[in-house]
This record gives sequence, C-alpha cells and structure tokens, in this order.
Amino acid sequence: MKKTLLATAVLMASTSAMAAWTSSDGNLTIGGDAEINFDVINNDEGIGRDDKTNTQLGDDSRFLLDVAWMNTKDNGAFVTGRAQPLIRTDGKVEVDDVYFGFGMKDAWMFQIGRYEAMDLFPLGKDVAVFYAAGSDGIGDGIYYYMAKEGRGRSDDAGQVRWVGEFGNWTAEVSTVYGDTSGILSGSIDYLDNGNKIIESDNNSFMVRPAVNYLSDDGFVSISFGGEYEANKDSVSVTNKTTGEVYDLSHRYGLSATTTLNFGDLQWHTSAAYQDAKEAWKAQTFNTNFEYLNAFGLGTSFARNDFKAKAHDARSYIVYTTYTMPVLGFDNAEVSFALSYSETKNAFGMKGNDEETVAFRTRFNYYF
Repeated sequence: MKKTLLATAVLMASTSAMAAWTSSDGNLTIGGDAEINFDVINNDEGIGRDDKTNTQLGDDSRFLLDVAWMNTKDNGAFVTGRAQPLIRTDGKVEVDDVYFGFGMKDAWMFQIGRYEAMDLFPLGKDVAVFYAAGSDGIGDGIYYYMAKEGRGRSDDAGQVRWVGEFGNWTAEVSTVYGDTSGILSGSIDYLDNGNKIIESDNNSFMVRPAVNYLSDDGFVSISFGGEYEANKDSVSVTNKTTGEVYDLSHRYGLSATTTLNFGDLQWHTSAAYQDAKEAWKAQTFNTNFEYLNAFGLGTSFARNDFKAKAHDARSYIVYTTYTMPVLGFDNAEVSFALSYSETKNAFGMKGNDEETVAFRTRFNYYF
C-alpha cells in the first residue's frame, strides 16, 4: 500500500516513539527516548592544524521528551501540535520540534514553528559520521553541503511550510525567515580563518521548495528540490582588515535523491550542489543502504571550490552501523558504529590534510 510523505507527516504528528503512552481518545501521545553515546575519535591533523595525532573520548548523550497531540474530524480535518524538550548530559537544555499544524488528511497541511522539512539528502544509519576537518554545516575546512540550510531547526529564525498531496506526488514549500545568522555564523572561519564578521538585519527569507514521487508499490521514491535566499540584502560579510563588504546571501542550492525499497533493504543515492556566488561552490554525493534497520553502510564525497583561494578542498567518508536489541527488549537497543574520513586541502590550504577515525557505541531506550 502506498504511503505518501504527507500521510507519514500526519502520522508522525500523532504518534511518538515506540512504547509511548497514548490517551484513550487517541488525541494525546507522550513518549521519548534516552540516547547514551560513548565515542572514541582519532584525528591525524595536517600542517594547518599543528600536524599532530590525538585521540579523544567523547559523550554527547541526551534525553528527549516527545509530547504530541492531534484532533481530527470525520471529514479528515485535523489540528496538531508537538513539543520536544531536549536535555543533554552536558547540562544544556534545548528543543527539537515545537510546532502547530492543521489541514486535511491525505490532501494538505500547513505548519508553523520549529521542525525539519523534507529530507533531500538521507544518510541512512548515520550513527557515527565524523568528517575530517569538516562538517555538514558551514564553518570547518570542508563543507558537506546537503541542501539543509533552509530545512529547519534554525536557532532564532522562524519557519512556515505548506505541504500538498497529488496522487503519487507530494510537494511542499518551506520557508525560514528572520535572523539566519545561526546558519551562517560558521562561515567566519570557513571564509578567512576568523578575519571576517557577519552581520544580519534579521530580515532573511529563505525559500525551500521540494517535490517527492512515490510509486504505488513503494519501490521507487524520487525527491528533488532547492533552497534560495530571496532577500539579497539580508546578510553582509565584512573583512576586518581591508574593510571589503560582500553579500553571502547571494547563494542557492539544489539536491536530488532516489530511494529503492526492496522490503528488507533500502538503498539511497543523493547529490547536492551549492553556489555561493562570491565565496565558493560546494558539491556532495552520497550512497548508502540499510538492511532490516539493523545494518547500514554508506559513503560520501565532497568538493569545495573557493573563489578567492588557490586550492580546492575535497573529502570523503565511509561509515557503517550495526544495531541489536538489548536482552531481547523491543524498546531498548545498542548500536556499534564506525566511520573513516579523509580531507585534502582543508580551508583551501594546500597540504592541510586530515584523517579522522571514529567509533561510537550508542544505547537507546524508547518509552
């Protein structure tokens, strides 16, 4: 039976993680999960990063409480909301999703608040993905661009989207508006090792349209979309030494992904491209598969072409995960994950290379 993205979104708005409690009328669901991570990370750093090897032990565990409610009418009309407070073991308190939505089942939905829009670059079982000298956000030596600057959960910025269903097609237009400096703040280092400052007028307006096609039998899923900064005066970048000013909001990105569902096995392949006209071009490719939601294997490749630097940065990563239940419980599991990444010419500096090997043990308990 075909399940569209809109139907899945409505389902997610009314249900929580497995083992969650649901009220007798089905309107309120309370659940969540505890996620405990133990990391061992080894970095072999290049000339631009002190040319040393170091091993780190890490823990970025957290506890998530998921509260979702949904009221529906016989004609399919619904209103829904969700709140997900997040408590980290480092003492920080954050949130994942906080939103309000309404619409018609199997037809359309309007959503406002904090959320994540359509995934245009799925990584599969990415339990451990540690990029050498880089990240999936602007700011480190290599940028793995994945068309998610405007996807959501954007610090101080607001979000609104509309989702519509048309047979096998699901289309959405999501926006991020206001202060988007949180998205771009990392580019201070990425552009010139801290010699630039970013100023935002709090009037950014990013538009992110996306479309998905899902076959009747669910075997083929194809998604494509992009993101675009509509206000060209929203973000300025100033060189503190020369006083040169240019506009980082002159940028756009595109992405496409295909998923083949063989039942027990799902295979994802994605590509993304960004052109920040006055700063860089970024390209990323990924392919990965998941088997029985227990085993995953994937690889990504990224290339950054800098406009004002002589050398291009390039990087790749290979990652894998195996998940198994704890003592036979359906709502408790442990995952063992490993990733290897290598980056050349980080920050556009020739010979500034790095290798990163990471091992993560993750325990999840869902309630």
